[in-house]
Amino acid sequence: MFVLRVFVISAAVVAALLPTRVYAEQVVAGRDIIFPGTVPMTAFLRWARGPQGTVRIEAWEIRNGYVIRAYDVDMTKLMHMIVVSDDLTDFQHVHPALLPNGHFIIELHLANPEQAYHIYMDGLPHGEGRNVFRFDLPSLDGAPVTRQLHASGSSVSVGPYTVTIDPTSIPFGEIATISVRILKNGRPANDLHPYLGVMSHGVLIGTKDLAYMHAHGMTDEMLAMMSGANDCGDSMMLAMTPMPPDLNIGNQFEFEILAPSAQDYDFWIQFVGGKTLYTAPLLVTTR
Repeated sequence: MFVLRVFVISAAVVAALLPTRVYAEQVVAGRDIIFPGTVPMTAFLRWARGPQGTVRIEAWEIRNGYVIRAYDVDMTKLMHMIVVSDDLTDFQHVHPALLPNGHFIIELHLANPEQAYHIYMDGLPHGEGRNVFRFDLPSLDGAPVTRQLHASGSSVSVGPYTVTIDPTSIPFGEIATISVRILKNGRPANDLHPYLGVMSHGVLIGTKDLAYMHAHGMTDEMLAMMSGANDCGDSMMLAMTPMPPDLNIGNQFEFEILAPSAQDYDFWIQFVGGKTLYTAPLLVTTR
């Protein structure tokens, strides 16, 4: 009865976002994967597979028995969701809509609908600081998969751009800096613009234990402003005014990375070239 009441109440709000389909729903609990225990919250995700790889997602966070309804804006959005297939070949960075009842909703298309999926819910409950939950959606057939490693090497081409990182191997358990350079047709790219208020977004996921990091591209000047903060620039980036989307930015920047364990990490770098969002798949190892 609870599910029916929620969707009857919300139907007028979400009709434009979620076309009417028949779903078989399941609810899974989230794993608190960032600073577990420091913020006493729980999270749940209701999901339902639809036809042709569609899936409806509804997620919410609870503290002290109440659903959290207010979130602070984080890089121009109230919530970031990273969606990856279990073999790490399908990657999506999406932003669900927040309903008045504190539930986030979105409908997605899964490229590998038979597989298990992992969804990372990364946001800022108002006044609580960052909180990240991982939800594990089981596969339809239970068949094991091999997680795919992005091609090794320091460079990858996406469209007319070549993205190069240095280094490709970093120590785990301590903050490291990865430098990024973007060329277009062999020359420094001069048509780059911010993505979601910053120079670039980078997501790393461990190929063994699914460890998660979400980093943001910074200039040398931004790095100098961090003043020893041990949060990979997160607090500084939140305090900054988001970059306007039409701003021209340079073709070199850095990511501050804190790898929690020794393994290979698939690394997706997202940037805007011209008017197009590109995602560059790279590989980072830890030692």
